[in-house]
Amino acid sequence: MHFTNTNTWIRFAYMVLFTILLMAARLVISLVVLVQFVFVLVTGSDNENLRNLGQGLGRWVYQTVMFLTFNSESKPFPFDEWPEVDESEGYSVDDIEEGEIVDVDDIDDIPSFTADEPEVTKGKAVKKTNK
Repeated sequence: MHFTNTNTWIRFAYMVLFTILLMAARLVISLVVLVQFVFVLVTGSDNENLRNLGQGLGRWVYQTVMFLTFNSESKPFPFDEWPEVDESEGYSVDDIEEGEIVDVDDIDDIPSFTADEPEVTKGKAVKKTNK
């Protein structure tokens, strides 16, 4: 039996600690999501610092789950460096002035879910023609 292996019990203590930190991270992520959404509603674009925090938290959560599930022996932050974040595109709302006319005839990339689909009539499939 391996019940007396001290390394396993030390790892268990770390696992308990990281499980608690993971629960706290869930709350922080929820707050980042909410604040970022409000920020976009108010300003029309996201906040780069919140975006970077969200990415870092996501990577930290991944590292933590890998440690907790015995897929990694590396302990995440605060026992290692905070995960690096990659530069990412921000989110911005295209401002359309109220009353501005938008030409929809030039939009070719909108998928049609009804074009060329067979129409069922009394148990028989009839192909629709859009003329």
